Amino acid sequence: MSINENNMYTDGSYLSKNPSWHSEDSKWKAEEINKMIKRNKLAPVSVADAGCGAGQVLLHLSELNPGITELRGFDISPQAIEMARKSENPKVKFYQADIANEITGTFSLILVIDVIEHLNDYAAFLHRISTKAEQFIFHIPLDLSFRTIMKPHILLQQRNDVGHIHYFSKEQVEWIMKDAGFSITDRFYTLPEIDREKPASFKNWVKKILRKISFSLNKDMSAKLWGGYSIMILATKK
Repeated sequence: MSINENNMYTDGSYLSKNPSWHSEDSKWKAEEINKMIKRNKLAPVSVADAGCGAGQVLLHLSELNPGITELRGFDISPQAIEMARKSENPKVKFYQADIANEITGTFSLILVIDVIEHLNDYAAFLHRISTKAEQFIFHIPLDLSFRTIMKPHILLQQRNDVGHIHYFSKEQVEWIMKDAGFSITDRFYTLPEIDREKPASFKNWVKKILRKISFSLNKDMSAKLWGGYSIMILATKK
């Protein structure tokens, strides 16, 4: 099993739809990852990024956390790795490889950032990486919400544009972690783009205010109602 048997990640079609390979989101993702590391008092020396894309998350993380001395990114996409290697430095290196099947080394921490939803067989992937690190940080979009159930074309757009083939709620994520033998030690929601960026219109400003109020009152219910949130999880293998 490769990370995804779908060849959109290797034939260039994913790159044509996402020419930055989501590099614009990499800084805040690295900040959220480092937040998880710091609040749990982790001190990883070596970090691997499974499905690293253009590699910018690792580069930002290396700047945020200089205690990490070895950062390695793995991706099956030759286009992504070509982009990533332009930013390599002595601490951060990138490899075109399937970490689940082709890498035998172990790391202090493995990052699985926006990967699970793309995998044909995520259960097998989770099983195969489980022996390769002491700690794991997952970031998984919660595509299932009242909004997407009422407007399923949003899920179809996610499928066509960014290759999501599985859709999760918070509870489903917890179940698959348990089924794969992982123990969740910490978790928190990360905000959707509409809540992180300056509103482009009055309508978006109103939506942002409503979402902010809703999230402050009940985080779980807000994620189920509005959608667009993701969950960051720190886990260990049981």
